[in-house]
Amino acid sequence: MSFTVNTLRNVTTACQQMRDHIKTIVFRPDNRKTLDISFGPTIAAELIGRTPEALAKAEAKGRLPQPKTQPNGRRYYTLEDLTHIRSALGIHVGKQPDEDAVVLAVQNFKGGVGKSTITKHLADYLALHGYRVLVIDCDPQASTTTMFDIQPETLIDDEQTLGAFLSPRSTFSNFAETIRDTPWPTIKIVPSSLGLQDAEWDLTSTLREGGQAVRESLQALRIGIASVTKDFDVILLDPPPAMGFLGLNVMAAATGLLIPVPARQLDYLSTIHFMDTIADNIEILEQNGTPVSYGFIRVVCSAFSPSKPGENDMWRIMQATYAGLLLGQPILASEEIKNATQAFRSIYESKPSASHQTYTRCRDNLDAVFAEVEQQIRQQWPSTSLTADVSVAA
Repeated sequence: MSFTVNTLRNVTTACQQMRDHIKTIVFRPDNRKTLDISFGPTIAAELIGRTPEALAKAEAKGRLPQPKTQPNGRRYYTLEDLTHIRSALGIHVGKQPDEDAVVLAVQNFKGGVGKSTITKHLADYLALHGYRVLVIDCDPQASTTTMFDIQPETLIDDEQTLGAFLSPRSTFSNFAETIRDTPWPTIKIVPSSLGLQDAEWDLTSTLREGGQAVRESLQALRIGIASVTKDFDVILLDPPPAMGFLGLNVMAAATGLLIPVPARQLDYLSTIHFMDTIADNIEILEQNGTPVSYGFIRVVCSAFSPSKPGENDMWRIMQATYAGLLLGQPILASEEIKNATQAFRSIYESKPSASHQTYTRCRDNLDAVFAEVEQQIRQQWPSTSLTADVSVAA
């Protein structure tokens, strides 16, 4: 083994050992992520679309079980409790059974724009509000996979992976078997694996065959998603940062596009090229028998620091440039987000790392941004209004 290869292997081993050590600290005592999330009556009622008084009334009538109580007597609810309450009260948040999931790609070619962080936080937000979510990590870097506490290297001998499904050389064809559980009861994931980069090469090799082989390779992910699209409300795609065959598969499978753009000049300028490339590649897909039509395209300003004059200027430029495509709220830069992701968590899974006020401001900001995305998602279904037992609200 050469010196270079040996050095790289040693560094990889050391990094993996350090990662595992960090996880033993963060996820004590069993080195696995568990959800330690609970809600008081006010937050619980807000998440399910009721008042605390309506919940208490339903509990008093026996329509709901009594909530759990802390030693100090305060009532609280778990995530599983919220799911049970929605079911018991007939509150249906997502699509109807005959409708398809919205397939949303969080895409930008430039690294460091917050793509994986946004995907993870949006998934958690949607799950908190009662949606069934599937996350598909299409990036060989596997950042989103790691955030959901799955180690990509553990899948190296597993044939039931996204890479095996997409590869034209593989005989594995059951997309549903690539889906894994997460600590969130209503979030599933198709993790990235070490074979995903190999699948990119295998897909690219179909160019030599042309015709039908190319069309099949471009539609592979779309076909897989079609087999499970009735089982989820929202399917989030975390694409690779480059537009190869994996990226083209994501574009072909998506029905909506969310583009993160930091309020920095270089990121703004690179997004001009990104938009142009997206248009070029959609034309390539259509020329190869793969029509693409997005129900919505939205730009979100990410990691925004309003105290920096340069970023305020860029925010105004983005508002003028993107017009109706730009979400009204930017995602604010926050140490809370940075600290949460370092602990393999989202804000929605974390306790405040600084002051409670700072944490609340960060979470409220994310809620406002994702509420806009949620509105766009809901508009894709014919049944756009919530269905519920209205007698409970009275």
